[in-house]
Amino acid sequence: MNFSNLIKSIEDFFTERRLLYTILGLILIVFIAILVFSEGYSGGADSLTHYRFARWAFSKPEFFLDHWAKPVFTLLSAPFALLGFKSFQLFNVLIGIASGYIAYLVAKELKMKSPLLAIVICCFTPVFMINLFSGLTEILFAFTAILTSYLLIKEKYAWGAIVVSFLPLIRTEGIVLLPIYGYFLIHKKHYRELTFMLTGFVFYSLVGFISGKGIFWLITEMPYTGATDIYGKGSLLQFAKRSPGFFGIPNEIFFVTGLVAGLTLYFREKKEYSKEFLLVVMPFLTYFIAHSISWWSGVGSSLGLSRYMAAIVPFMAVMATRGLYLFAKMFLIIFKIEWIRVLALIIGVASVSHIPFVLQNYPIALDSASKTIKSTSEWIKQEKLDSAKIYYTDPIFFYFHDINPFDNQKSQSSFTNSVNPAEGLTNGDILVYDEHFSPIAGINFSKMVTNEELELLRVIDPVTPTTVFQRPYKVAVFKKIEKDSTIVGKNLSIINGEGKVFNTIYSYDFDKTVYEPESDFIGSSKIHPNKYLRIKHSREYYLTNDFKLDSINYTKPFELQIEMKLFLKTTDEKLKYVVDVTQNNKKLIYKGFDIEVPANSNPEEWSIVKMKVLLPEIESAEGVNIRTYIWNKRKGEFLIDDYKLSYRIQ
Repeated sequence: MNFSNLIKSIEDFFTERRLLYTILGLILIVFIAILVFSEGYSGGADSLTHYRFARWAFSKPEFFLDHWAKPVFTLLSAPFALLGFKSFQLFNVLIGIASGYIAYLVAKELKMKSPLLAIVICCFTPVFMINLFSGLTEILFAFTAILTSYLLIKEKYAWGAIVVSFLPLIRTEGIVLLPIYGYFLIHKKHYRELTFMLTGFVFYSLVGFISGKGIFWLITEMPYTGATDIYGKGSLLQFAKRSPGFFGIPNEIFFVTGLVAGLTLYFREKKEYSKEFLLVVMPFLTYFIAHSISWWSGVGSSLGLSRYMAAIVPFMAVMATRGLYLFAKMFLIIFKIEWIRVLALIIGVASVSHIPFVLQNYPIALDSASKTIKSTSEWIKQEKLDSAKIYYTDPIFFYFHDINPFDNQKSQSSFTNSVNPAEGLTNGDILVYDEHFSPIAGINFSKMVTNEELELLRVIDPVTPTTVFQRPYKVAVFKKIEKDSTIVGKNLSIINGEGKVFNTIYSYDFDKTVYEPESDFIGSSKIHPNKYLRIKHSREYYLTNDFKLDSINYTKPFELQIEMKLFLKTTDEKLKYVVDVTQNNKKLIYKGFDIEVPANSNPEEWSIVKMKVLLPEIESAEGVNIRTYIWNKRKGEFLIDDYKLSYRIQ
């Protein structure tokens, strides 16, 4: 049997139905394995906030009508949430795979060749796959939107109109897609079904009214009315520029190829392509453009997050299916050998399915901020402080502390008074300040430190330095005490790190002490007469240093301190600092993080940068080698002076 006949026999065995079940089964196994072995999750605090609403919705029925939590999402996910956060994430995994299946049905109805490709492309698009392991609404939105298109393609106009009516109750921006589907119904002269597009709004308006809300509560309780200075705004082309990162380059190539081929068909045979144009291309483009304009204008409370694009991945997958098929067919045309076409198809599928694993580490680890909150919770329990009432602002704290966030006898997810957090508290109560959500709530860390009724027990820095709103992230634990005039001094001593002693490993002032391998990059100027290291766009790595851990006397957990003066010549780019640890020539730790300047720094002056990196993973010094370096990943230009690397000995 020659190779071509072997390929033919394999194709004959794997009928479309068998291949469909095989693909769906393998994807389900892979995703459940990732879910089980992942300590972390995607979506940050929003994921756990959605979980909180869904988990306790049956005991607090008003949560089923919470506008921020999204009523339809809460209703459908609540049964899963009862079994825990992993089960809650499983809801998104199943809905995501179902979205890929519907994308396949759409491609099949549109008579595309190899429609099964749509499942693989959809499920393994990076931004879609990572959000499967979240508690976010984008995945259910994607399923509902592609299901609407499928129902309308199948000429089930009434059902399509009813399903799409609930889209804005899953994500508010679903409103921008309603005109597209409304126009399709008008185009098909199904005017009566237009009224069905009000089903979701009318149903939830009446339910809310019966529950004691105003009849127009869906309008009056709209949560996304924040100012631009809170949500921010940015470049009109941000999503277009970042699309290779969240769609994946292979997907983009196949998508653009399929889109161009489809549009060419549309201009030649409008009638044949009209369904695809109106129900696949237009929803994708409308949503993409609407979010781009929202982020650019600041209208609509967009945060400019990549995750928003997960909502339209099934549409992209349908268009990319045609592109991937044409990619494989091109090889058949060139070589006129069937097995080469199949091989090209396999290579195309492999290129699509491996991309998310390149861009994201699976299983998913906890992010730096979540690890810090978890460490804080563990420390509170270790110190037996959890018998007191705990006040906190980070919405994920309840999850790591394993408490009912609505049991106000044991905890409260806000401070009683943001101006004076000690007011109204009982002595012994615990307050957990975090650098992300506490300032948003109007709580000033400096005022807490200088409050004579609050004792600072501990500051917990992240294991890997991270920033939020251009401020170094940290968590601090306070205890309410009787007024004590001496406590402020004690609090300040903890803040200033008194008691910690660091030894210098390497120090370069670039005047007397120079890093010899980069002596050619030392310079000075009239404005900056002292010598400094010039980091140029033409080179990636600087200040690479190695040392063996068994050559120094350190304290566990091992802690590094990095200090430098930094001048930003390209303010829109960032340097990364990398700590790479091996033990007996095997990779042990790799940590890379942005070098951030203080938020109040003048961009035209030198900024003093100070960072600490904890390495608790190191249990033994034997065979441990630590390499540190500065990575000019995005090829910006910077000046560095007075660089010092130290380690803690006390």
